[in-house]
Amino acid sequence: MSEKSSRSERIARLAAEAALSRKAQDVLLMDLRGLATFADFFVLCTGTSETHIEGITDIVLERLEEAGERPWHAEGARGAQWVLLDYVDVVVHVFSREARLFYGLERLWADAKQVPLSDEGVPVDPRWEAVARAGEEAGALLGFSAMDDLEADEALWEEDESASDEDDLWDWDEEEE
Repeated sequence: MSEKSSRSERIARLAAEAALSRKAQDVLLMDLRGLATFADFFVLCTGTSETHIEGITDIVLERLEEAGERPWHAEGARGAQWVLLDYVDVVVHVFSREARLFYGLERLWADAKQVPLSDEGVPVDPRWEAVARAGEEAGALLGFSAMDDLEADEALWEEDESASDEDDLWDWDEEEE
């Protein structure tokens, strides 16, 4: 394995572990070596809300910066349905469930070796655990749970499956605040 390949795999795994530490869902490492020249790996993961997507993005940026890696380019901002962090040889995609289904990178890159990762053995980031616990407690006081939101989101998505191509997931003209 070349030094570049080893480095890119290390970055991809570190990004995936960071996402898992914030309870990202459906974390997938896609090995693009031999299929693409623009990157060696994609890291795909899903957040359950805008806040969750932001939290996942923040911890990936933080952990990779601690390892001496800074993104060459980033797209998506607060409130985005899809955040892309480009580390040149590794591209991290943090999606909402709807955006991930819509863009279907797993389907587009079906020839890539796909390695699903689980959070088994990955410690939860203590800051995120405190936030999640506080959110659950507040929800219990108000009489709802995160599952209520998830089920409502799924119902809305199913109703909207017939949306036209003009219906985009976000406004491209919206400026970053």
